[in-house]
Amino acid sequence: MLKIAKVTRKDSRLVKKFDDKEWHRLDEKHYGEPLGEYMDKEFYFMAKENGGIVGTIKGKYEMGVVFISALIVAEEKRRQAIGKKLLNKAEEHGKKLGCHKIYLFTGKDWKANEFYRSLGFAKTGELLEHYNKRDFYTYEKNI
Repeated sequence: MLKIAKVTRKDSRLVKKFDDKEWHRLDEKHYGEPLGEYMDKEFYFMAKENGGIVGTIKGKYEMGVVFISALIVAEEKRRQAIGKKLLNKAEEHGKKLGCHKIYLFTGKDWKANEFYRSLGFAKTGELLEHYNKRDFYTYEKNI
């Protein structure tokens, strides 16, 4: 009888082994070649000034792509290129890992849209009624 269960810490190695085996079976079909070791690495950088944190960026590097899950700069420190420097750090590190693209999403009506476009990001899609039923735009940039 089939049973659906939450993966526990005890199960995690066995589950990872299963996932790796099954995904690798499909690499050639999906990507035209075997991909080898799957690379998924999280990152978290901070900007500090005078001993205090003024901004952070986090996300992950996955299969040649940088995903930015969060970028925030202290309100009183905005428009001082801190966000740009944090994005550059994530991008720079992604290039060292062989990444070719960076992507993210932000609220449709947020000022951040202008910021991302000014840094060369192109709007690539919409996430309608996403978080809290608000619309979001997706952005990407080749690096």
